[in-house]
Amino acid sequence: MIAAAHQPHFLPWLGYLNKVARSDVFIWLDTVQFRKNYFQNRTRIAGVDGVERWLTLPVHAHLDTAINAVEVAEPRWKDRVGKTIQQMYGKAAHFAECWEPLHAELAGASNRLADVNYRLFRVVLDLLGIATARVVVASELSVVETEPTDRLVKLCEAVGASSYIAGKGGRQYMREEAFASAGIDVIWQQFDVARTQYPRGTGTPLVGLSVIDCLFHAGPERARELVDDAWIP
Repeated sequence: MIAAAHQPHFLPWLGYLNKVARSDVFIWLDTVQFRKNYFQNRTRIAGVDGVERWLTLPVHAHLDTAINAVEVAEPRWKDRVGKTIQQMYGKAAHFAECWEPLHAELAGASNRLADVNYRLFRVVLDLLGIATARVVVASELSVVETEPTDRLVKLCEAVGASSYIAGKGGRQYMREEAFASAGIDVIWQQFDVARTQYPRGTGTPLVGLSVIDCLFHAGPERARELVDDAWIP
């Protein structure tokens, strides 16, 4: 069984979703420390002018706050996020079909950042047709290790994984010998973002944006193809 794990991201990019699509079980790592000014509460989008912008959820998060304890700080954040997305993408070819389910979950979300991200994440999986991966929330598992590698090993053991997909960032801290000692193979993700270009109406094709940019401009079917095909064999 292949597992992958990642901190919750706000409407993540295609490389994030590639790990989900390649795994049998995906661990929603909501127990780690919130990282300020990162993708847990913001994502990159772009209008028809091709200018990239941040779509951000202001949050209350003190030092050492776990992701599942972070609250969105702006009272009318749902209205602002919804209006921004509609202004940026309202004329995109696949906006209507993809925005309706996303908007419904956005409207129903609480002010907890983890809830917002999880609701939108599940909608994105439905739109992309990623049904093979079982999503497990880390806070629902009895794993108390805080050292990053040991935590991942214990999480893999908790879900019965024999292999673990690691992103390139893991090379900076992961101890592969710890996985080997537990009988877990490490698979390094080989995702080539340059292979994720798609037509987006006007301007030069962009890469590395939020999945919603691809969904709205290229549609769910093409977005899923890009998620799958950008892994270099």
